[in-house]
Amino acid sequence: MTFPLLAGLALTAPTVALALVLGLVRWLLGRPQRAYWRAVLWLHLGLFPLHLFVTFPAALGYVGSRQIGTRGDERSYAGPRVLPAVGLQVQTTSSLRAEREAGSAGLAPEVLAAVAGRRHEVTTPEGLALRAYCVEPAEAEPAFVAVLVHGLFRSSLELEPIAKMLRQQGGECWLVDQRNHGASGRAPFTGGLRESDDLVAVVDYVRGLPGRAGRPLVLFGVSLGTIAVTLALPRIDRVAGVVLDAPIEDLTAAAHRLMTFQRQGDRRSALYMAEPWRSLVVASIGAWSGFSMSEVQPIEVVPSMPHDLPVLVVAEEFDDRAPPATVQQLYGRMPQHEGTKELWLVPGVGHGKAFRDAPDGYRAALGRLLARLRR
Repeated sequence: MTFPLLAGLALTAPTVALALVLGLVRWLLGRPQRAYWRAVLWLHLGLFPLHLFVTFPAALGYVGSRQIGTRGDERSYAGPRVLPAVGLQVQTTSSLRAEREAGSAGLAPEVLAAVAGRRHEVTTPEGLALRAYCVEPAEAEPAFVAVLVHGLFRSSLELEPIAKMLRQQGGECWLVDQRNHGASGRAPFTGGLRESDDLVAVVDYVRGLPGRAGRPLVLFGVSLGTIAVTLALPRIDRVAGVVLDAPIEDLTAAAHRLMTFQRQGDRRSALYMAEPWRSLVVASIGAWSGFSMSEVQPIEVVPSMPHDLPVLVVAEEFDDRAPPATVQQLYGRMPQHEGTKELWLVPGVGHGKAFRDAPDGYRAALGRLLARLRR
């Protein structure tokens, strides 16, 4: 409850300061004080709850709707690099920081040209420009095409470890910056609802390129990206396989978990919010973006998946954003038989960290999925 109270006090402080200045002027001019300060007191007794229960959640909802974007330590990401000696060079926030400090990436001109050549711009039906990066397979001809979607506050940088694994197994990978993230355009945030429309547009674009239409299509999503993938599935034909890493089962529930984040030693725990502020913020985001979070429930969509669609679901033991229990509930609603679907619970790792912290196991799990793709 501390965060909303502090926000309410901060919003009330400017008018308190103004009232103090005016009170001082009135005192210097010899004006009566008692009636003035009584009016000031009653005004702020009304303003404080107004700011606490209306202004604060409305402002936070606006931020959630219009200001969400890629976190600062990866905004300089320019795209994937494939080097002759090492293949896909996986970049990290640390490597980006080192390059910024050095002032130059130190790459050969032909590599920089190839980086630019991998960038594609996809325009959605609503006119939004999305950035997607194409990473060619290790072999000359791709065995399948994979479209990858990152999580909240991230960018295609997050997807590079997965792209490296998939390209080594014969895939052409398309890394997608979601709306408001990376180099994509800005539009109201809808937590995967309209973002799923964006994914459909990207798939249509990729399939419209020469030689892609007949290739098996694999969809990958991590965290928030799993919502876009799940909601887009009913509108994408001939999907050969799906990977959902740290999948979100219900956007409202996930938003409440995000706002009750508490982890020892993590400064973000100071932003913890109790009720009713969580629900007020959820409603405010929906009002600013023109949707209701209650509409975004992947757990109600997965039962409509094709019964023969191979799916890999990844849950992380220490995930407080998509806890294993909720992932297991989502997995249990999927209509596929065991063997067509697989749940991999990764011990000892947190939210969306399995492909970095357990790469060998992840590579093997991807291999199992690829071995049973629908053709």
